[in-house]
Amino acid sequence: MLFRTASGLLALVLVAGLAAADDKKDKPAATTWVRESNGVDIRFEFTKDTLKGTVTAGENGFIAKAKITTDKDGVVKAKVTEVEEKGSFPGKPAVGLEFSFKWKADGDKAELSELKGEGVEDAKTIVEGEYQKKK
Repeated sequence: MLFRTASGLLALVLVAGLAAADDKKDKPAATTWVRESNGVDIRFEFTKDTLKGTVTAGENGFIAKAKITTDKDGVVKAKVTEVEEKGSFPGKPAVGLEFSFKWKADGDKAELSELKGEGVEDAKTIVEGEYQKKK
């Protein structure tokens, strides 16, 4: 149950980003945000149009990549494009999963709220909340 919640939340939290990169230029450095919730470590790496989320509980977890768009109000819409399982992790998100969330960053802290999408209700308690910018 906890893993389903974490995986759904991770998929939904593929968050907002920085500067865009085109195929001919180097990609911009990702901004990384971290959170620990109920024994689950969550790490999001954002660029302007992609999100890489890593969710781990001990040696088990998954890495999900998603394409994202962010509107002027801070609402991030994501679609999972790739998922890799580490160890035995039940409830990882499926490729094609679409979700959204509100992201508000202020300095080295950010708040993820209003997670929405099919099957994300259980993940809300783990994914929603405060994140710290990783330096």
